[in-house]
This record gives sequence, C-alpha cells and structure tokens, in this order.
Amino acid sequence: MPPQKNSGAKASKRVSGVESKNARFIQAYLDDIRRKQSTENVYIARIIARLGDGRMDAFYLDEENRPQTAQVVIRGSFRSKGKRSVWIEVGSIVIIASSGIPGSAEFGIMAILSQEDLNALKREITLDPRILDTASVDKNVLKSDVITPDGGFEFDTVEEELDIDDI
Repeated sequence: MPPQKNSGAKASKRVSGVESKNARFIQAYLDDIRRKQSTENVYIARIIARLGDGRMDAFYLDEENRPQTAQVVIRGSFRSKGKRSVWIEVGSIVIIASSGIPGSAEFGIMAILSQEDLNALKREITLDPRILDTASVDKNVLKSDVITPDGGFEFDTVEEELDIDDI
C-alpha cells in the first residue's frame, strides 16, 4: 500500500454548511445595515436561559429600544449535526427574527455571533451594554432602564467638606 501523504485530516479542514450559512446571514445583515435597508423584526439578543426542547430565553431591545425577553426557538440546522460548529450557550450573542406567528414560536435564532462578528457589528451600530454584559441573567434587572456598573449597588459619591479648625 502506498504511504498516505495528506495526513488523513481532509474533513477537519472543511467548513460545515451550518457555519457558512451562519456567516452568510451575518454578512447579509451587516450589508443591510450599511445600505440603510430595512432590518425590522430582526434583533440582536443575548441568551439568558435554557428552557429545553430546543428553546431558549433571550433578552433583546425592540424597535422603540424597550427591553424585552422572549422565548426563541433554535433553528433546526443548529440542532443535530450543526451544533458541533455553532454552539449556543447562556450568554451567547445571537440574531433573532420574528416569524410573525404569535405564541411560543414567534422568534427564532437565525445566527450566532462570534467575537469577530460582534466587533464588526459594533463598528456599524451601537449596542446596548445590557446585551453585551454576559454576567447578568436576571430578567428584572435586565428589563430595568437603570444600568449600574457596580453590580446593582448605587453609592453616594458626595464628599463632606471637613473644617480643619474644628478638629
């Protein structure tokens, strides 16, 4: 038998179909933003909880910049074999779209943003810091309009003036 010259790892060098579809969707979304075309019913969201049965809980901002949480369905290509190349965890930044069907199947995950995609998106639009903050997963904290960088505590920063003569 002749020696194997290509080390036998041909499949590992290929890009999966799910990964390339994900990249194409993100690129098309960025092109729509650059051309100022309509991106209604498409939102940038953060996964805050796993619900089981192919569903997740996501936090996003609607058209009026009001904070919302919704159940989102994981698209079929992100489930079985496709989940190896694009993994969705709590804290992942995703693109969700409204399907127009009311109820639990109203939103679906269209793409998962990698760090490079997120950096490209930040150059085009400004993202709410609550979407980028992966530490907070409480719905009530996320839906509040007050953003506190100190982990939920607000401290008074007023300093009292000391009179040296009274000492």
